[in-house]
Amino acid sequence: MSSEKSPHICIAILDDHQIVIDGLKLLLNDHEGIEIVAEANTATEILSQINNKHIDILLTDITMPSSAMDGYELSMKIRREIPDMKILALSMNESGAIISKMIDDAVVNGYISKAGGKDELIHAIETIAKGEYFFSDSVMQQYEAYKKIIEGNEIFHLTARELQIISCIMKHYSNKQIANELFISERTVETHRKNIYRKTNTKGEASLIQFIMLHNLFP
Repeated sequence: MSSEKSPHICIAILDDHQIVIDGLKLLLNDHEGIEIVAEANTATEILSQINNKHIDILLTDITMPSSAMDGYELSMKIRREIPDMKILALSMNESGAIISKMIDDAVVNGYISKAGGKDELIHAIETIAKGEYFFSDSVMQQYEAYKKIIEGNEIFHLTARELQIISCIMKHYSNKQIANELFISERTVETHRKNIYRKTNTKGEASLIQFIMLHNLFP
């Protein structure tokens, strides 16, 4: 009587921190049915590998300042050129703005936090390998909260991008951090800040945060 074997899932890992890749390999290498066949620290490196190998799922970070292409841009490229490959975002970036962009543009099959455990990671991989989608609870909470913000703040005529900027300002991000998170230039961030201060009649970051809290614009 033959026992049914677990499906063989070929994984590629992209993260600009090698220690993260090494940790993922330790978690996954002893799991039956999952094989890591490619790894890289930049989008360019991973693209050169996956073009020559069979990859079922790409595990990718999102914000990678040292890479010529961030996780979103890479995912869009793979969607166009290798549509059968599935993509699982694995990131510490749980900004509602970024999550919304990744989900709404349908560039990923799943999104989980690096703060999650081994069981969630393996469950996400196996779920996606079956052709389904997997988004962790923490990711969906951020996504739903962000959508409520977008729907509920039209009275101040703030654009979706301005709300993304405000979300980052509430976390006390610098212009450089905001630019990296939203994949825009620092000059564009400065322009959005000026427009936000004008629309909310605030004079700077401190008064803007008071305004946001007073009007309960963010949960």
